[in-house]
Amino acid sequence: MFILEEPYVSRLLLDTLSKNGYEVLGNDFIKNNAGGYKLNFVSENEAREGFKDKGIYSNSENSIKFILENFSDSNTARAVELCKDKCKFRYALQSLYPGFFHKEIFLDELDDFKFEDAGKPFIIKPAVGFLSLGVHKVRSNAEWLIVKNEIISEIAEVSKLFPKSVVDVSKFIIEEILEGAEFAVDVYYDNEGVPCILNILSHPFLDAEDVSDRAYITSAAIIRNNLKRFENMLEKIGKTLGLKNFPMHIELILGQNGDITPVEINPLRFAGWCTTDLAYFAYGINIYEYFAEQKKPDWDSILSRTEDKIFYFAMAERPKELQNVNMAFDYEELYKNFSNILEKREINNPQKPVCAVIFGSCSGMDEVDKILKLDMKSFVKRL
Repeated sequence: MFILEEPYVSRLLLDTLSKNGYEVLGNDFIKNNAGGYKLNFVSENEAREGFKDKGIYSNSENSIKFILENFSDSNTARAVELCKDKCKFRYALQSLYPGFFHKEIFLDELDDFKFEDAGKPFIIKPAVGFLSLGVHKVRSNAEWLIVKNEIISEIAEVSKLFPKSVVDVSKFIIEEILEGAEFAVDVYYDNEGVPCILNILSHPFLDAEDVSDRAYITSAAIIRNNLKRFENMLEKIGKTLGLKNFPMHIELILGQNGDITPVEINPLRFAGWCTTDLAYFAYGINIYEYFAEQKKPDWDSILSRTEDKIFYFAMAERPKELQNVNMAFDYEELYKNFSNILEKREINNPQKPVCAVIFGSCSGMDEVDKILKLDMKSFVKRL
């Protein structure tokens, strides 16, 4: 069953659901936003009775509340709760990563926590979070004093954007900063608990302090170099957490010594805002069909047909100072920075943190580096 919710549903997802007749929870959101597509709706009662521990995919973590309330005693709900709460996630994987420093801390405890208590540079983020909202790196006591004030000022705005089941700013996790290359993997565990990787994305950053989600890239080389070692890691995580019939988007760090450490798991979905569609543009993989029908990519065949290109998605973030402000965004000027646009999705909603998602391809990292440096404020004006 598919559960569709805010913030965004792509045409590829709607086309796939309509064509294949997959069951879709008939909630108010999708009934009002189906855009003329004929979907196979099931009622909430039918969902409760027939899909308790069957495969469920959602485009959005806004569906988590429904899962926890209606399937509270299911393996799916247990896995969702374990993965979504970063503190519970760290404790559950402690046997695999015994030397990793992490600490659960509540909002009213921030003032009492000192940089020396960590003993090393750390990253702080909401224990239940989404995108890079509320994420900060701290490398000194002076930075910590600034970050504490920034967190307090961010709380009100973040709370307006997403429900508490998606971003909860009452509790945070402090973790040691992992050094290495960051990747994200769209993967599902089949009925037997075997991980099936549908895409591997590299997450480039502008500099060491950057924590944004501006761009992710994939290529034949990225898949070939990492497929087997990431599969091995995912097999261990799946056995430890007891994951079966479960889709997820996992972010991880590959250290220079080859160690792989998970950063977080986003349950029941692949890359957010339907950016997971990049697998379709790059490799012809319709990830919704692959999950629903338990299909596995023939990577040897797929990569042999793939051109030597970099495929990416880029997110044009709404500047923080313009959240909930009516503005004009110069899309055409933005698009001039992309050499080969495969699809562009404009999001004209002042309440959303994203103005556009662009899928593209290029021959080298120069274009990606240029995208990372773009100042989104230069493309907007207040109305």
